[in-house]
Amino acid sequence: MVTSMSTNLMVLDVAEAVRFYTDVLGGEIAFVVDDQQQTAMDGTIPENPIFASIRLGTGEVMLQERSNLVDDAPMVDADSIPGGTFAMYLRVDSVDEIIARFPESTDIVKPVQLTWYGMKEIWIRDPAGYVLTIGSPEGEAPL
Repeated sequence: MVTSMSTNLMVLDVAEAVRFYTDVLGGEIAFVVDDQQQTAMDGTIPENPIFASIRLGTGEVMLQERSNLVDDAPMVDADSIPGGTFAMYLRVDSVDEIIARFPESTDIVKPVQLTWYGMKEIWIRDPAGYVLTIGSPEGEAPL
């Protein structure tokens, strides 16, 4: 039986990714590992981070630096490019509150819209190129 699920994203800059997932999306640092395999569990980002775990509500996203992931994952090599062909869906209390924290450089893939299923959504790319759909309930959900 599966007891939890986490997404592990390959990134080129762990510190940049951590700041995005905490400062913009409101996540919380669970821990960060540096290139000497020392673990910081105090909410700080140590020098030369290679891995981080970020709590997002009841979920978690893991951020792993590419060269470190090469050692762990046989399908990744030094030329692998971050990003993907999937979208990670993040349900939030208020899309507008999240949008207010977007840096000007945020790549908006699909602007805010009210969906037929009662969600206000925006699609963006995170700094590593992964597509995130951010949505909050608004309006009537279908029966």
